[in-house]
Amino acid sequence: MTRTVCVVVSILVNLIVALAVGLWDVIAGIFTWDWERVWDGLVSIVGGVIVAVLGLLRVGLLLDTVDFVREEVQESRLRDHVRGLLARRFARDPESLAAALRAIGVDHGAFGLRLLGRATRTFVRSERTDPDRSVPELVRWHEDPDLPIDVRVLAGYDSESFWRRGRPEVVGADETQVDAYLRDRGGRSFRIYPMSERTLRHKTAVCAERSRELGLIYRFELDEREVTDPAHVVLTTTQDAYDVDVLGRTDERVDPVGARADLPVPHAGTVFGYGGTLIGLSAHLDDAVGVDGMPFPGSWTSGVSVRDRVPDLIYEYVLAHELGHYFGLTHVDGYHRIMYTANPDAGTEAIRWWTIPSLLFLEQQPKFVLEEAKAVWNYIVAGFPTDALVSRAH
Repeated sequence: MTRTVCVVVSILVNLIVALAVGLWDVIAGIFTWDWERVWDGLVSIVGGVIVAVLGLLRVGLLLDTVDFVREEVQESRLRDHVRGLLARRFARDPESLAAALRAIGVDHGAFGLRLLGRATRTFVRSERTDPDRSVPELVRWHEDPDLPIDVRVLAGYDSESFWRRGRPEVVGADETQVDAYLRDRGGRSFRIYPMSERTLRHKTAVCAERSRELGLIYRFELDEREVTDPAHVVLTTTQDAYDVDVLGRTDERVDPVGARADLPVPHAGTVFGYGGTLIGLSAHLDDAVGVDGMPFPGSWTSGVSVRDRVPDLIYEYVLAHELGHYFGLTHVDGYHRIMYTANPDAGTEAIRWWTIPSLLFLEQQPKFVLEEAKAVWNYIVAGFPTDALVSRAH
C-alpha cells in the first residue's frame, strides 16, 4: 500500500513539473516570438498529461504491482548470477570474494555496483585566440567553409532541422550581441554550451534510475571543459580521440594500466552534434558479446559523448543508452528497450510484439532486461580492476 501511494504521488509530482515547465516555455516563447520553444512547451504539457493518465491507469489495474514483482524476481536472479561470477573470479582469494559480496550487496542490503560517474558539460569560448592570430578561433571556425560549424546554430538561434534541435545555452551574451561578435569578428566575451546544466542533470538522473535494472548504482559528478579543437565541437573525429582530448581518458595503446583504471569511472561528455544524424557515440575498452551472441569488438578507450534532442519524452534515455554500450551492450529491436536505436545503419525494428503493451500498460517506459544485466556483469567481472569490485565508490 505504501509503495502504491508513493507511485501515485510521484506520478502527480511529475505531472505538475511537466505542466509548469511546459506552460513556462509556452509563455516565454510567445513573448520572445520563439515558436520552437512554444512547440516544446506544448509537447511537454500534452506528453505529461498522457504519461500521468496512463500511469494512474496502470496503478488502478494493479499492473504496477505486477511489474514490481517481476523486477524483484529479476533482481534475485541477477544476484545469483553475480554471486557465481564473483565466486569464479575470486576462487583462490576468499578475502576478496567476501569483500566484493559485501561491497556490491549481493547477499544483504542494496544490490548494485556503486559507480562514481562523471558528466562533462563542454563549451566553446568566444575570446579564445591563437597567439599568432588576431581573430578569435570561434570566428575563424564559423567562417571556414570546410568546417560544419555555424555559431548561430551552435547557440540555438538557427536550426538545421526543426525536429533535430537541442537546447544549447549561451552565457554572457544575447542574440544581438552574438551577431555583433560575428560581424565585428570579435569584441564580445561569452560561452556557448551544447546542453544546459539542468538538461544534463535530468539525463544523469534518468540514467541513474534506469541503470538500477542493470545492477548499477550511479552517482554523477558534473564538470565543465572547454573544447579547443573544431573536430570535437561537431564531432567529426573518432570517439577515442574525443575521449583522450576532451575527457582526459587513457589510450590503451599508450598506457594499458591507466586505461583499465579508467573503467570504474564512466565518463560522458556533451557535443553540439555529429557528422551525421547520431545523438550519441561510445567506446568500450574490452571485447564483448551481445545478448544475441554476436561479437562486439572493443576500442582503445572507454567513454561516451551525447548531444541534446527534444522532446525529453523520447530522448531522455540517450545517456543511459550510450553508457549501456560502455558496458558492452549492443543494439536491440523494440522501442520499449533502452538499447534500441532508430539509426537505419543498425538494422533494428522499432515495433516488436511486446512494444505497444509494454509502453502503454506494464512498464510504460523503455527498460533494460535481465539478459542485458547479466551481460553487463559478465563484462564488469571479467575486466574491472579488483579494487573496483571490493570497495564502494560512494
